[in-house]
Amino acid sequence: LQQLYVTVTRDGERVLDLPREAFTVRDDGEEQPLVTFEGGDIPLTALLLIDASKSMRGRRLVTALAGARAFLDRLASLDRAALWLFSDRLLHASPVTAFSAVLEAGLSQVRAEGGTALNDHLYLALHELGRHQGRRVVIVLSDGVDVASVLSMADVREAARRSDAMVYWIRTGRGASSVAFRSAWRDSEGYRKELEAFEQLVAASGGRVVPLAGLGEASEAFTSVLEEIREQYVLGYYPSRKRGDGTWHRIQVRVDRPGLDVRVREGYLDG
Repeated sequence: LQQLYVTVTRDGERVLDLPREAFTVRDDGEEQPLVTFEGGDIPLTALLLIDASKSMRGRRLVTALAGARAFLDRLASLDRAALWLFSDRLLHASPVTAFSAVLEAGLSQVRAEGGTALNDHLYLALHELGRHQGRRVVIVLSDGVDVASVLSMADVREAARRSDAMVYWIRTGRGASSVAFRSAWRDSEGYRKELEAFEQLVAASGGRVVPLAGLGEASEAFTSVLEEIREQYVLGYYPSRKRGDGTWHRIQVRVDRPGLDVRVREGYLDG
């Protein structure tokens, strides 16, 4: 069974009253009959990946963690989550659990330090979620400027395809268009391309970029992501051509209403 988590909006506002017959799903161009159709309030496994590099010292990290707690406090009884803080290494990693005390144990000892290895830690997060069933989500809070990773965003994109997890990016910086950073690893153009690749990964997963004007908006951003997930349509179908040979299947979901935008992952590996 392939399950698709679909967000439908009109002018940025979510549309929640569509019937089953409004949706058409195509798998590699072939229309697929739906066998399940549900609302989005079903269990999820979320991994919150928080940038704790030296640029997040002091009040910035405290505010970011308050945003993460706002998300965790609103999880349902059957949901599970993990909370990871990273810089150029993993500074804190809870197990995937439903218990908030376990998620937050040891957080008071974490200090923001070091550079940013976003690609490496996002890759690890996707690998971790690949061990779990059902709806899986990674929520990244970072400016996205990676100065320390071994892996490229192209490597991470392949991991995202294998995991089928949605990726949301709560962006603390201004995005690819305004990047002026350079290092021994990349010039500003190289960083711009990596940020664009991250944005493309997020879109391909069915998630979205949530820009922040300031970290004071972090709690609202985290809760808006959770609200969106809760209000998704969940469509299930059995692919008519299941080969099990590891090939890529392209998914298209259309809604027979004008003026609507549909967001869903771009496909899956037939493994």
